[in-house]
Amino acid sequence: MSVVDDIKARLDIVSVISHYVPSLKKTGRNYKALCPFHAEKTPSFVVDPTRQIWRCFGGCNEGGDIFSFIMKIEGYDFREALRVLAEQAGVQLEEQTPESKAYRDHLEQLQLLLDEAAQLYHEYLCNAAEAETARQYVMQKRGLLPETIEQFQIGYAPNSWSFVLDHFRTLGYSLSDLSEAGLISENEQGRYYDRFRHRLMIPIRNARGHTIGFGARALDSDQNPKYLNSPQGPLFDKSKNLFGFDLARRAIRETETAVIVEGYLDVIQAHQAGYHNVVAQMGTALTETQVQLLAKYANRLILALDTDAAGQQATMRGLSVMQESLTGAFSQVVPLFDAKNMMRTGGRLSLDIRVLRLPEGKDPDDFIRAHPELWAEQVEQAQPLAQYVIDIGTQDLPSNATIQERENVARQLLPLLVATENDLTKRYNVQLLATRLRIPEADLLSLASALQQHQQRGTSIKTIVKPKKTTPTNNGHSSTSGIGTERYVIARLLEHPDWLFVVNRKLRELAQEHEGLREFLTPIHTQDFSQEVYRVLYRLIEAASYAGESSPMNYIYSEAPYEISSLAETILQETQPQGFRKSSSTVHWSTAEMVSILRAQDSSLYDESEILRDFVIRTLTLRLERIKNERNDRYFFLSTDYGILSNEDMALVSLYTQAQKLLEQTIRNLTQRQDNQRL
Repeated sequence: MSVVDDIKARLDIVSVISHYVPSLKKTGRNYKALCPFHAEKTPSFVVDPTRQIWRCFGGCNEGGDIFSFIMKIEGYDFREALRVLAEQAGVQLEEQTPESKAYRDHLEQLQLLLDEAAQLYHEYLCNAAEAETARQYVMQKRGLLPETIEQFQIGYAPNSWSFVLDHFRTLGYSLSDLSEAGLISENEQGRYYDRFRHRLMIPIRNARGHTIGFGARALDSDQNPKYLNSPQGPLFDKSKNLFGFDLARRAIRETETAVIVEGYLDVIQAHQAGYHNVVAQMGTALTETQVQLLAKYANRLILALDTDAAGQQATMRGLSVMQESLTGAFSQVVPLFDAKNMMRTGGRLSLDIRVLRLPEGKDPDDFIRAHPELWAEQVEQAQPLAQYVIDIGTQDLPSNATIQERENVARQLLPLLVATENDLTKRYNVQLLATRLRIPEADLLSLASALQQHQQRGTSIKTIVKPKKTTPTNNGHSSTSGIGTERYVIARLLEHPDWLFVVNRKLRELAQEHEGLREFLTPIHTQDFSQEVYRVLYRLIEAASYAGESSPMNYIYSEAPYEISSLAETILQETQPQGFRKSSSTVHWSTAEMVSILRAQDSSLYDESEILRDFVIRTLTLRLERIKNERNDRYFFLSTDYGILSNEDMALVSLYTQAQKLLEQTIRNLTQRQDNQRL
């Protein structure tokens, strides 16, 4: 019996679904209720306890087993659903290696530590005399009610260098645990101290409601920075999480609308006023992962960022990220996973993207406190993407602009305006732009078509006037060696999935030695692969590991469509002696990869440790290439027309450079060690 079958046998689907659908009532041999996934007046949601399946016969017209229900209602992927249901069923997921089990236990220890820290800060805010200033700030200046403070578990870190350090050391936590959780820092003399002091503590939680980090707001005007967040760590990745999502998820699904704001207090104020579908991006930029997370629940995304110049730039970046996340490059076909975690291909996702424009100088926190009853009206009146993009993109265009200047604006705005499969919407957007720019609609449609064709080919077309900036070509992702490295890493993981733990251990060691670069040294992720097909294969290899499959190919054969399983088989055969030498697919491999494969095939000349080290080098090279590409992208998008960065952005680019040099040196060291052993 597989792990999945064991879980299904132990759990009753009626009991599990009743937790989410309390109105579930027995009707004959089945159970019936209003569907939790869409609004209806007549119950159409049916659960069959005999076959342990569910189905909506109404607007959804969907169904499945206990896994598909949890994936749909919680927005989980198969791996997350498997973990949650295994815990409920008391089923121990098979660990691939003792190391992987130890690492998972370590993460659970850190999770418990952060949950305890959140409660400690919260109790201090509520009860300590020293926290009176913080209480006055929260309740009087910010107008937060006691129940809101409790709901968000807001706390206070006292003005002490060792409050948290002393408390958790007495409970048996190590300095390493406290440091990795981001609760303490180390000075140049090697002494540890509390990271957060005299700050309002706002817990940042994951989708399951567990604390993964903190946003700490300064309480004195001379405190810098204004907000001090937890550092990137094994649990906290600001690019993958949304503040308030654990509390907003249900409301987002019910309203099919997500409102994205900039600050923690924007979210808290909105929830207090009864608007529960509001979340905040982490940091200054919305990410693809955050957008794709929201797209699981909502068909309308509304950006409600600050109205100043920086806020407008952030909004335009956010809209660009949404377009890239949900549509790809104009007509990209993207792989999707259905309720059974089976991959399918689909066209561009269709979302209604809008921008909420508050009165000048107001942020959502200010506006909701002053006019809580008007927020819903503002949301409903949010400006469609096309109108906002055209307004902002043409606001500095003089009335007597030349045709070249107007064409340049068209080239900048058209990719966002035509990124839809709806021809009527596309034509309407182009009409709006044509009217504003005083360019014939037919000419803009021709330009959009040319841009689309050349975008797909990865080439550029001649412009009448040279733009101020040029987009980096392909980010270096399309080189033969890059694809070969990705293919090689996937091939090795198909044979030895546990080798991934060795790479991740190396990254953890580097992160511990270079605390300031921790966010660049996280475990290997799908984003380390530039080609979508290899990302899909990597996800399947990960899913096989979590499902307890010792052989990824067995899992891929049973769960993936033929096209993907056939590709995996081809890649695996290419690394076998006969298959590699006969295959015409060796064009995928660079010289370095071919040497690595032949080395792996001849065990009489090379032992497994050397092959493993070679794999580690290649996998770290993937991370290195990703860092280099992201550094270049950040420099391009953050710099001014004259290539100048702000001090803050320059510091960020500097961190990328440091991480790049660290990985280059690490790879050199591993390569030299390999060559010396061979000699």
